[in-house]
Amino acid sequence: MIDYFLLFTPLLLLPVIGLLAFAGCRFEPRQAEVTHVETAVQRQSAGTSSIAAELNKKITGGELLVAVVQWRPLVATDEPSLPAGFTAVNDIPFPWNGMQVKIFTGRNADKTTDLTVTATLPHNSAATWHLCVSAYSLVSEDAPISSPVSLTYTGSTPNTPGVKIGPQDLVYAVAFAADSNGTFPGNDNTLTAGPNCTARSDTSTNPLVEDGKDNNNPNNPFVAQVTNSNPDQNAQGFIFAMGLNVA
Repeated sequence: MIDYFLLFTPLLLLPVIGLLAFAGCRFEPRQAEVTHVETAVQRQSAGTSSIAAELNKKITGGELLVAVVQWRPLVATDEPSLPAGFTAVNDIPFPWNGMQVKIFTGRNADKTTDLTVTATLPHNSAATWHLCVSAYSLVSEDAPISSPVSLTYTGSTPNTPGVKIGPQDLVYAVAFAADSNGTFPGNDNTLTAGPNCTARSDTSTNPLVEDGKDNNNPNNPFVAQVTNSNPDQNAQGFIFAMGLNVA
């Protein structure tokens, strides 16, 4: 007579064997990385003194905020003011093409899903001006940024000095371009993201916000780059980059 218990014993042991194999596995959880959440870019015409950008699509609260203001001061000492909580990365604005660029960082309040950031000048801007606001998650609160660098350039493909970051960090960059005679934003200055970078300013190509890193060479300083479509090799440009450090 066939002993069905003995016959099916190997099948009954399969779940037990599988459980033991699972218990013996060692899983390496994926480490958290700095991640882009949302970017908004707003343009305002000359002769105005206030500009606002809204984030309301993907933010959930707690993100690092990077705000960039580009303007032409009517009075030499004019500088933009932002909401409380924003701190300037560069105390002295970067001069470029008769204009100025200033970088700020802040922190989105917890559980805030709709945020408007407003930059205000003491007097009207004397040229077309912009406000770029980006949100990034999983950024350190104690030391959110590192190695800020900038470059004023002539030509179509600038490279920033290398920015040293860790494997879970990210490089943030913003770039502007003008005609060779200084006209901004000019007629044919479309900026595209450089190697290993992703364009984040979906509705704007000048200025262009991008971020990136080289996963194949995580120990090497990362060089941020953009390309200007303008064939004039005397076109003028400015690019800023910095590391965003993982929490």
